[in-house]
Amino acid sequence: MQRLIIPLLMEKRRRNETTKKMENIWVVPSWNHLYTIVKNKPTLGKWGGIYKQRVAEAALDWAMDNEWVMIEARKVILRTWIFWNDAREKDCHNTDKAWADAFEGILYRNDSQALIQYQDFQIDRANPRIEIEPIVGGLIVRDTPARKNKPSENQMAIEF
Repeated sequence: MQRLIIPLLMEKRRRNETTKKMENIWVVPSWNHLYTIVKNKPTLGKWGGIYKQRVAEAALDWAMDNEWVMIEARKVILRTWIFWNDAREKDCHNTDKAWADAFEGILYRNDSQALIQYQDFQIDRANPRIEIEPIVGGLIVRDTPARKNKPSENQMAIEF
């Protein structure tokens, strides 16, 4: 099975400090680039939404090419390689929020199923990217207590 390849960089708009004009730049999508705070609640911003859509489209193409069926009740191991655009020190785990969310409904039902395993990172200035090898993992076991059919102390039992 071939690796799923997604873009490392997302486009974002910002004001140039020198010229004071708006310009488009390419950044590694971290939480700060993806979300804005609206009414004290984190909300996916416009540029974050565009990036997430690009990742979801790549994942859907990969899933169709590899006959991947969305996983419902199992873990999904995501073996991950990152190819940075430059040599500045970065944290691999700062990239995963956007793409783990984008895979929902494609690779798995919910990103709580994902076990992200970073394998390596390198520098590839010409082709920065993230390569992911999805592997179906073990069953997800939920520890749910058995329901008792007797009413609790706070409930009234009505008999007819």
